[in-house]
Amino acid sequence: MRLATNLAIIFVIGLLIGGLTAQFAIQRTFGVGAISAGVWSAWPFVGGAEVDPYTAARSTVDGAIPLGAAEGLAFETLKDDQGNALLRECNYVLYGNTPAARFWTLTAYDLSGNVIKSADGTVAAVYSGTLVRAPDSSSRVTVSDQPGSGNWMRLEGKGTFKFVLRLYDTPITSSAGLSEPELLRLQKLECV
Repeated sequence: MRLATNLAIIFVIGLLIGGLTAQFAIQRTFGVGAISAGVWSAWPFVGGAEVDPYTAARSTVDGAIPLGAAEGLAFETLKDDQGNALLRECNYVLYGNTPAARFWTLTAYDLSGNVIKSADGTVAAVYSGTLVRAPDSSSRVTVSDQPGSGNWMRLEGKGTFKFVLRLYDTPITSSAGLSEPELLRLQKLECV
């Protein structure tokens, strides 16, 4: 009886340690083949047969439907350019150019993977087709709970979040284009 109890305790401890390390590996590992551009990271092979098991598990846990290599590429960030966590109670500005793409979207998500919406149901997102651009084709998007001039994304509430920048029909998904692309810079302004 004592042997069975000891084996059961060892089995439970093994399950707990294994589960915790697997959870840590899925949430903290960004996978083999990730490409980075400043604070942005993307996994070009997450939708294909070449995906590593940790990235596939992370995608499954997140409930995300990855873009295939022929569709585009999704970059995400949890931090601003200074390395600080993104907070909904702060205002931000995203500025600069994006790689060549048929169109792109920028969306704010909570850390559970849900799109952030304002009290009136407006989704915290912008897309390239509605942006006002500078003469050099760069764009500037202010992210705040108060309306601003130019391009503005409404973001309300409190807590951490992430930005996801999806580039559709872009050449950087080909193996020839996996060098570091130029993406939007992300600067924190003031916090309320």
